[in-house]
Amino acid sequence: MRTTKWMAASSFIIALALTASACSGGNAGSGKEAPKQPESEGKKTDDNKMQEISFMNFAYTIFPAAEGAGVDAIKEKFNAHIKSQFILQSDFNAKLSVVMASGDMPDVVAIKDLDSNYYKWARQGAFLPLDDYIDQYESFRMVPDSVWDQFRVDGKIYSIPMYAPTYVFSNVIRQDWLDNLGLSMPTNYEELLEVAIAFTKNDPDGNGKDDTYGFALGEDISPEYMAGAYWSGGWYHKNENGDYIPGIIGPGRKEVIETLAAAYKEGAVTKDFAVLNWAQANKEFYSGKAGIFIGTPTGMVEEYFTGLLEVNPEARLASIPHFEAPDGSQGRLLGQGYFGLSTLSSKLKNDPDKVKKILEIMDYGRQFVPVEERTPDNEVFDWLMGHVGKGYEMADGKAVLKPGSESITPIQYMLQRHEFWKPWAPNDEANQYSIASYNDPRMQQFIKEIEEMEAKYNKTPYADPSRGIFSETESSKGADLKKYIIGEQTKMISGQRPLTDWNKMVEEWMGRGGADIIKEVNDGIKARGSSK
Repeated sequence: MRTTKWMAASSFIIALALTASACSGGNAGSGKEAPKQPESEGKKTDDNKMQEISFMNFAYTIFPAAEGAGVDAIKEKFNAHIKSQFILQSDFNAKLSVVMASGDMPDVVAIKDLDSNYYKWARQGAFLPLDDYIDQYESFRMVPDSVWDQFRVDGKIYSIPMYAPTYVFSNVIRQDWLDNLGLSMPTNYEELLEVAIAFTKNDPDGNGKDDTYGFALGEDISPEYMAGAYWSGGWYHKNENGDYIPGIIGPGRKEVIETLAAAYKEGAVTKDFAVLNWAQANKEFYSGKAGIFIGTPTGMVEEYFTGLLEVNPEARLASIPHFEAPDGSQGRLLGQGYFGLSTLSSKLKNDPDKVKKILEIMDYGRQFVPVEERTPDNEVFDWLMGHVGKGYEMADGKAVLKPGSESITPIQYMLQRHEFWKPWAPNDEANQYSIASYNDPRMQQFIKEIEEMEAKYNKTPYADPSRGIFSETESSKGADLKKYIIGEQTKMISGQRPLTDWNKMVEEWMGRGGADIIKEVNDGIKARGSSK
């Protein structure tokens, strides 16, 4: 699913960055035993030495200057000079490959993709192992094993993850249309299909026109309309040999495709979905044509929602509770829980002072502060955001970055991802996205209801065991295999290929390399389990 296309332009990115801030940190009073000291920590450190720290990062729209008030603030507070280089994200991987090949890796490098290069560089010894440092810092200790496991290489941790919520998209429906037609909230795919057909044939908006339908759908079968982990693309199901298989060929996915095919036959799916891009699919829903789409607590574009209310002020959206699966589970696939990684150069092995300083700066910028405390009165928040009146202003009780403040705010230089920066929250709910990320009270209420649905119906959340497992075949053939399987399933939805061909389609996918991917991923899952 193309979640990045939910993001608006830089104004939204700036607003999102402000929802994340820091509070007073450190580990004092934690009640925990003194953590294990890394071997290098036994050496005497010199905190009075000015550390020169080079940092290479990728950026989407915000490119802080190499020098400025943000860099000066870090220098004064941490006795460290951050020498940063920000590269356009579309060019970053190519540039990084050149840098790594030269053997001149900066002290800290952001990693955008867990691709074959990441594993190769880790195994070649380019990155510093960080396992012994994790317990030294509060925000690192908060990272769950399900996140660390995704980027271990041969059992070792070489990266510090940037926080992202574990929320993924849930299905959203026009509650006002349900009410107008006297329909109940669907609890399974059969009921969801019935509702989609009713939205198509029974004039749910009451305008006397035949101008509505059920599912808004775009190319590549997006959104996926998964009602829980059982129906997701994750490696949830197992085959007859007890091996995990990707959800895209599993029984849950088959039920989704069958539902969409039946709906398409009734005119209850976007007619030209196969050639409709993501922006156009959004427009189908938010212009008031379709009644079923997706939503999530974080990353939605508020202007889409308010645009719908301009067309129909009575519109009300609701999040469809996760369905109970045939195996009794009820809960979503967990998101990966991070966005971007920070790696340290292995050349720092014999420089414990610099390692300590780097991790200290990272940890300081990752500490969590409740939404209501994100004000100038919070000294850490105010410092990270460049101080009120300089880096940001308060508007309607919320901090708003001032235009051109990217080089003023220290958070941009804290050695991790910056544009989507978020502190490491103790849990998804603590983020309070409904009030932190949105302004319109109606949008806030909609997001709050999604958060409440998640808290109530996400009873058995599922972490995909395949994440962080490198498959050589996936690396070389994965894109072509995905294109093939999506193309064949698109044909099934539109009636160009019979649903009875499902098993045949799966066999074709297996023969093209899918069987090798399944073997490699399962071997990796087993090896990871035995190495922990």
